[in-house]
Amino acid sequence: MSDLRISTAWTFHGLQTIVLENRYLKLVVLPEAGAKIWQITYKPLDADLLWNNPRIRPAKHTIHARYDDVWSGGWDELFPNDEAGLLQGEHLPDHGELWTGLWEAEAFANPDFVGVHLRFQTPISSFLIERTIRLRSGSSQFEIQYCFTNLNTGPYPFLWKLHPAFAVSPNHRIDFPKMQVIREPAFAGSLGDAPLTFPWPHATLSDRTVDLRNVPDVSSRAILFFYGTDFSAGWCAVTNRSTGLAAGLRFDPSVFSSCWLFASHGGWRNLNVAVLEPATGYPFQAQAMIDAQRARWLEPGERLETSVLFSAQEGLSSVGEINAKGEIAAARDE
Repeated sequence: MSDLRISTAWTFHGLQTIVLENRYLKLVVLPEAGAKIWQITYKPLDADLLWNNPRIRPAKHTIHARYDDVWSGGWDELFPNDEAGLLQGEHLPDHGELWTGLWEAEAFANPDFVGVHLRFQTPISSFLIERTIRLRSGSSQFEIQYCFTNLNTGPYPFLWKLHPAFAVSPNHRIDFPKMQVIREPAFAGSLGDAPLTFPWPHATLSDRTVDLRNVPDVSSRAILFFYGTDFSAGWCAVTNRSTGLAAGLRFDPSVFSSCWLFASHGGWRNLNVAVLEPATGYPFQAQAMIDAQRARWLEPGERLETSVLFSAQEGLSSVGEINAKGEIAAARDE
């Protein structure tokens, strides 16, 4: 008997949902709220892996809404910009055009997997965005296949950023591969005394050295924002050391050339969340990214296609690798 289930009958706060499920994972996708993945539940431990804002429900939003004030959590996608501003002579909204979009959604199923194909044409930047989520039978992993097509008559620069918000606590550890950390000067947060660049994971402050893998208590009022670059492999992960459950993303580093971290441990609006953000470039200001030649470009009619693998796995207290099959190995320091 198959462990696969798919449902389109449920609504969540008035929003259409698509629920994909097998014996290990349950995914809730909200096509009318930017096609966000609202929640990923690891069923054997009844563990919700994504962070949902306790004060804000998911909803439909107008294209120029202020992201921070309506952010409900889950896994969003940002394109073609982060900070609101001019790009190619047009004013782009805060955090881009995807998260406010009403996406077309087509659910599908066969004996081996269930999934949903999502489709959206951006109203300003004129791109066709396609995402296909597949959850296979008996697997604690799922894959997202992406296709971005430039519908403009000229070349177009952009930032594309995954934005999964993970639920964290002092029991959690955050892991990246070996990489270089670049602080954002405009957002010092809790790392204002640290060098502008330093190797992950230790930040040297004026009075102490901080291991950034460890999640502090919300009483710390900590807040972090930086770009990870020059990494040795394409993955990022969090681990709940009290339950031994790790979860992370495996991605192509030739597409996602940086991985950002935004984390608030009580320091921003009393919230506790870690957003691990594989990105095609940096910094968050579009023109600065273009001037530094870190923007991704597509020619007219050109496509960018790639896939991202999400994995959950028990029996770990850290992550040192997520291989191409999605298998998670512990860090060598454990």
